[in-house]
Amino acid sequence: MIGLVLSMVRARAGQALTAFLLAMFAMAAAVSAPVYSATADRAVVRSEVAAAPVAERVLQARRTQPKSGDHDFEDLVPEVFDGAQFTSVYSTEYDTMIFPADVVKYQPIAPRLVYRDDTCAHLRFSAGRCFVSESEVVLSTAQVKQLDLHLGDTFEISYATVDPEGGDFVEAGPRVRFTLVGVYDPINPADLYWSDADYFNPRQTARMTTEPAFVNRLTMEAMEHGPERQIFDFVIDWSRIDRESLDSINAAVKHGEAQLTGLPGHVVVETKLPALAKRINADRDLVAQVVPVAAVPLVLLCWFVLFIAVAAATQERRLELGLLSLRGVSTPRRWWLAAGESIVAILAGAASGFVLGHYLVRLAAQLLLSSAGDVPLSAGLTLWSLAALVGALVAAVLAQRAELVKRTSDLLRNVPSRASRWGAPVFEVLVVVLAAVSVVQLRRGGEGLTGFALVAPSAVVIAVALLAARAVLPIAEAVGRRALRRGRLGPTLAAYALTRRPGTQRILALFVVALGLMVFAATAADASADARDRRNRVELGAPRVLSVEPLSRASLLSKVRAVDKDHKFAMATAMLPVGDDTGVPPMLAVDSEALPAVALWEDKALSAQKASELLKPPTSQRSIEVDNKDVSLDATIDSLVDAYRVHWVAVVVPYDGSGVGRVDLGLVQTGRHTYVRNLPMCVNGCRLAGLELQQPENRGFDVTMTLHSLSQHDKKVIDEAAFANPDGWRTPESPGPRLLVPTLTAAKDGLRAELTNYKGADTSVKILPTDAPSPLPVIMARTAGIGDHMTGLDENRQSIAIAGEVETVPKLGYHGGLVDLEYAERLAADGGDALYPQIFLGPQAPADVIEQLQAQGLRIMSDRSLGPLRAAMDEQGPAVALRFHQLAAGLAVLLGAGALWLVASLDRLRRAGELRSLRAQGVTRRDAGANGYLALVGTAALIAPFAALASWLLVREYLPVFSDDADGFEASIWPSPEPVAIAWGAAALVLAASAVVAGARMRAASEQRRR
Repeated sequence: MIGLVLSMVRARAGQALTAFLLAMFAMAAAVSAPVYSATADRAVVRSEVAAAPVAERVLQARRTQPKSGDHDFEDLVPEVFDGAQFTSVYSTEYDTMIFPADVVKYQPIAPRLVYRDDTCAHLRFSAGRCFVSESEVVLSTAQVKQLDLHLGDTFEISYATVDPEGGDFVEAGPRVRFTLVGVYDPINPADLYWSDADYFNPRQTARMTTEPAFVNRLTMEAMEHGPERQIFDFVIDWSRIDRESLDSINAAVKHGEAQLTGLPGHVVVETKLPALAKRINADRDLVAQVVPVAAVPLVLLCWFVLFIAVAAATQERRLELGLLSLRGVSTPRRWWLAAGESIVAILAGAASGFVLGHYLVRLAAQLLLSSAGDVPLSAGLTLWSLAALVGALVAAVLAQRAELVKRTSDLLRNVPSRASRWGAPVFEVLVVVLAAVSVVQLRRGGEGLTGFALVAPSAVVIAVALLAARAVLPIAEAVGRRALRRGRLGPTLAAYALTRRPGTQRILALFVVALGLMVFAATAADASADARDRRNRVELGAPRVLSVEPLSRASLLSKVRAVDKDHKFAMATAMLPVGDDTGVPPMLAVDSEALPAVALWEDKALSAQKASELLKPPTSQRSIEVDNKDVSLDATIDSLVDAYRVHWVAVVVPYDGSGVGRVDLGLVQTGRHTYVRNLPMCVNGCRLAGLELQQPENRGFDVTMTLHSLSQHDKKVIDEAAFANPDGWRTPESPGPRLLVPTLTAAKDGLRAELTNYKGADTSVKILPTDAPSPLPVIMARTAGIGDHMTGLDENRQSIAIAGEVETVPKLGYHGGLVDLEYAERLAADGGDALYPQIFLGPQAPADVIEQLQAQGLRIMSDRSLGPLRAAMDEQGPAVALRFHQLAAGLAVLLGAGALWLVASLDRLRRAGELRSLRAQGVTRRDAGANGYLALVGTAALIAPFAALASWLLVREYLPVFSDDADGFEASIWPSPEPVAIAWGAAALVLAASAVVAGARMRAASEQRRR
């Protein structure tokens, strides 16, 4: 029997080749899903790691209280985290004081004395070399200038501690003499090597220096000192990380934490690696979830086309099957002889398709993914490939059943049977029910595209295609009758060929499904791309955003304005602190005058220019300006209760952006007195931020007083009338009954302030100028929700007034608001540091903007722009998975074209006699060759968009667009029409071209028969 089957294969090589190719295509399609998932999985890991911040790629183990000479931590940690994925950097440090040779002229500094593995490779030496012996040290360029040292000079260093009372560093150990052998600058302070040890923070502190001093390990041990601070930074070699090794890294981290927790010396292990791993796993899950959505219909189409091919081939063998039945061949043998020919070809095609699928996906990955590696052939050995093979065999057997169950007389007469015509409607009803059930589970199940809901997008398209195909054929019948009455023979033959040709309804449904899947894939891809683009624009806030090292808010404003005086391309921004009031959404403070030129503004109802005007309305009160000369405060203290060592403090904010000054004007005395003090930080002018009565222990007290005037240069900066204007002064807003502030009233000789009966409550005795509007205007996202107050920049309560509402706020999206940074800074009483300081750059920013900002003393920590961020988002799981939808849809269209070619070839064989008879009776070649293929494609092209639209509207909100919480961003209902139209037109053009070629072959066949 096997030999007979093989001889049948050789005798009908064309039919066997068709089954072979279709089986190969089906298996390649089935294998493509797991192989693409594995390939995309690697690409997702690499893209997420590349986009992750430093804190998520480094594991840190810190020991803050080791005993002197204890090397347990230094020896144990590398063993705990031993593995090819980790490279470790060990460092240890303690505080020191460096004394200059001329202690009269130059002040000592208190840098961190640091040993760090491989330091010299990450330093650039402007003079000298790196340390070698125990008595050698390298200092930064700034430190050398501060101490007036030269290469080869010697100086003394001692261990230091912080004075708990004054907060200054003091000498706490014997001095040791060192030699300066090198002057360094860091090659790249933001390099992953430096981790987040904060070695190069430019902010001045009590250390009087902003860089460490570097020595070797023996020097650290030889010098007498107190506890060290030991750190191990483990950098993960992500180039070797894939989906298999990620879990082992997580396990190693947990194991290492458990081992180090019991080590003496207060060991702490810190890492944000789990957050990165969670995000990667979420991306991987989405890829595994979304890819099958496209793979399922592709495999089904392959089975369907294979069914059509085998059924058509079996119809051609009716006479042969009838003779076998007439000669008494048993039913099992007839089934084997009929099916064996197809089964052999299908098994051979499946084996070839298994290999072909891998290499097709590798080629597609090179074109569609930014990074992809070779995936082994074992990646395709899944239930997908087994299901594809079994399905192909079942399709082949079912395709032959219709002929094998017919009576012998029907087979010998070559007459189609009408006994089984109930089967098609039943099948269509089942498909429609399947689509309805899958959609219901998707929309009500709450678990997304899982389980039975996985087939919802394709099931809807298939159901619409089958229903439309059944509805179209009667219409074609009517068109044919009408053409016949009008004497149009060609259209009549084409219409009747469509309605009466076996399998035409199936081909039409196949075309609708193929084109529908292409339109659906294009719609999903374009709508998702629009959503990603919009989210990227909103969350970035500007075409380019620079993050800078922490600095004061006033400094941030002044330095950015110094670069862009006309507010054309740069905007300073800072986040407002998050208070205890959970009802207040995040708020962003911006230099609103630059908002129209810089921000990526999305709202159409409220323009950026109008928002700028609303955020910064004109104010009648000007800021109080002072300089560095003596300032005199004339005030009368009528009474003080429970006030001990209370001092007057003037808070001034320099215009040049240098450190905010809190100047002690002297001890408060009862009666009328003048308090005098110069303001050394105000060389370039300052803004008076407030006047305070401050007690060192911050205990509460009662006070009644009158402020008369504030003078400088023998002129009154604030006279009695200005102080007596209650609209010009304010106190901190009270967030609750625990905080008491003075009551301000106008007096004939100034401003009267009174705070009584504090009774243990917290008090804040601050007199603040009103040089900004209060309540402060805010622009809010419509869905954010906010009351009548927020947390100000100084973390005090601040009243607000909603000046306008927009759909989304730059950087904060649907849940946030904007305030003017300058006004918010004026209303703050501390003049403190900016929280998350950033600089938004507009499209007109010059090419050297970074250099200009750095020249102002700003240190850039990160530089983000739309292009790279969008590229990174396009490499996340959902975007990568949706590309497979487009690939699968393209393959479905090619499969449809192949099915049309197959049907046309069979039609040529079946209709040879018909064509010969028609031509002999004088029918023209064009009319005789009329076949309706082009009409079939045109009909499918009209129906397919509606099938895709129905599926899109039903499943849109459940198709994942982002791998994390989208926070209000989702795929739009109506994507841009151009990309969808292009995809639809290209697919329809491919099928139309196939139809034209098939029709030409049909006409050529009629001509050849005539000859």
